[in-house]
Order: sequence, then C-alpha cells, then structure tokens
Amino acid sequence: MNSAFWRNLVITVVLAGLAAFIGAKLGADHLKTEAPRSRLLLRDTVAQMVHQDLKLTPDQRTKIDQIEDRYAHQRNTLRAQIGSANAELGEALANEMALGTAAQRALEHLQSSMGSLQRETILYVLEVRAVLTPQQQQILDQKVFESLTIGPF
Repeated sequence: MNSAFWRNLVITVVLAGLAAFIGAKLGADHLKTEAPRSRLLLRDTVAQMVHQDLKLTPDQRTKIDQIEDRYAHQRNTLRAQIGSANAELGEALANEMALGTAAQRALEHLQSSMGSLQRETILYVLEVRAVLTPQQQQILDQKVFESLTIGPF
C-alpha cells in the first residue's frame, strides 16, 4: 500500500475522532441546558409507561412481556446490522475518500437497516397498544405523540 493511502487513512481517522469529540461535547452541553422534560426514545417511552404508568392486568402484563421479548430480539439483530453497515461505510470512505460506489452501497445498507428498526419499533408500539384497554390506549397515544413530536429536531 502506498503512502497516500496511509496518509488519507490517518487524516480520516483524526477527522472522525475530532468530529466525534465535538459532537459528544455539544451533545453533553445540550443535555445540561435541556429542559427537565427530556426526550425519550419511543421504545423507552412505551416500556416506561406500560410498566410504571398503566395499571395492567396480569394477562396484559404477560402478553406485553412476550411482545417486548420478541421486539428486543429483533431490535438487537437490527442494531447489529446497523453496526455492520456503519463499519462498511467507514471502510468505504477510508478507501475511496469520496461518496463512491462502495460508500453509496454502504449508505443504502445503513439507511435500510435504520428504516427497518424504525418500522419494527412502530409495529412493537401498535402490538402493545392492541393489548390495552381504550383508556390505556389514550394514555399511550398521548405519550407516543409527545415522544415523536417533542425534541430537538
């Protein structure tokens, strides 16, 4: 391998590290100044509410636990795919130093995996919702709405 490759690889790693540091610093500063009502991920909102805020029957709890177990397995599989796609993208960018063919494929793989995770999360929420009473569904619906609409984006 030539010296240009290694130079480019070192530059990429240094820039990625610098970007990660700056992102982490800005994120930490944002968390310090954010209002007490911080944004929860949708799956966390649902899990927290179902287990803390809603008065579930034993039958509901059993059904929801089964749904959560299934979803956790799917989520972990998709997270592994996302990690793999991130690694592919990093390698492609390091090798091409451009958004070339390999980087485009890796980016599409990443987007597909992230989209699948979002879809599975929505299906998880809807499956949990189907177990709830109409009154419990109203509470869940409000929390889901808040989770999806309140935040820094």
